[in-house]
Amino acid sequence: MRFLQSSTIIPALFASYAFAGPLEKRLTVTDIDTIVVPADGSSITPGTPFTFQYQVDNWCEAGYTPLSVWLVANEPTGSDVNSTAQISDSLYYFGNWLILNFGLPAMTNPPPPPSTLTLPNALPSEYDGTEVYIAVVQTSLSCPPDGHTEYGLASNNLQYSA
Repeated sequence: MRFLQSSTIIPALFASYAFAGPLEKRLTVTDIDTIVVPADGSSITPGTPFTFQYQVDNWCEAGYTPLSVWLVANEPTGSDVNSTAQISDSLYYFGNWLILNFGLPAMTNPPPPPSTLTLPNALPSEYDGTEVYIAVVQTSLSCPPDGHTEYGLASNNLQYSA
């Protein structure tokens, strides 16, 4: 009889231990979607607005697509994106926005992305005449399997001139 009791208690203990810990949050960064403008090779000058448009294919079928836009010195890779969808080694952070999918109503916080962006201040002089990158980090929280976050990363090279 004791054998039967222990054979049911031990598996129950192992199962409760497995479910007691938090689910692992995995981070995946993939090249997805497209920065339509500014196109590769476009010029960027401080104080001068430039057109911005990001094309979302909505591969997770989410109602809204959060994104953040950055200016970085080198072509970004997945290892440059941290677990909070930020590029910590950036030259400038333009902001967070929310793209509406399926005709859903606009939200105010964060709002939809603007049609133009402006780099308000000059970069350090060593960047004058060099190539920099505009980078978009897109967050997808509802992609299967649920429980992990996926980020899309897109970038275009720009010619910076002070």
